[in-house]
Amino acid sequence: VTEIGLYAFQDCKLLENIVIPDSVVEIGHDAFNGCCSLENIVIPDSVTEIGGSAFKGCTALKSVVIPKGVTKVDLSVFNGCTSLESVTIPTGVTKIFKQAFSGCSSLKSITIPEGVTRIDEWTFANCSALENIILPNTIEEMGDDAFRGCTSLENITLPDSITRLGSNSFKDCTSLKNIAL
Repeated sequence: VTEIGLYAFQDCKLLENIVIPDSVVEIGHDAFNGCCSLENIVIPDSVTEIGGSAFKGCTALKSVVIPKGVTKVDLSVFNGCTSLESVTIPTGVTKIFKQAFSGCSSLKSITIPEGVTRIDEWTFANCSALENIILPNTIEEMGDDAFRGCTSLENITLPDSITRLGSNSFKDCTSLKNIAL
């Protein structure tokens, strides 16, 4: 198997674990969308593309390591993964698309790697447990509502490289006490 196609396992509500073989290079859009019992997934380094909404709504998923060969975190890929506590984003990633982690209400900390130049709209919106964000000096743009509703976020340091801070970027971050621009 070299590709897990579009919607391959969508809404397999009792699926708990999957080990993807090293032969797989692509996980298609919505491949595991709605697999609400999926707790563990091992994504091999052979994977270079993870399609949009691939793990959307996997509400039992607790952690994920994005493989080194992946260069973008696609649209809504982990949207609504309410148990997701830990994500490792590799240094090869240059763009994080809209709503990639929106609604990941258990995510406490995120480190955006060097090389990422843009965080799209609603990327981390409503990550209500998010307390710590580390942004690299390569970020140039932050889309509208990027961190909206991150109610546990207390401090943010924006790197000098940012030229555009979108509308409502930190709206409803009710615990935010310190901002360094």
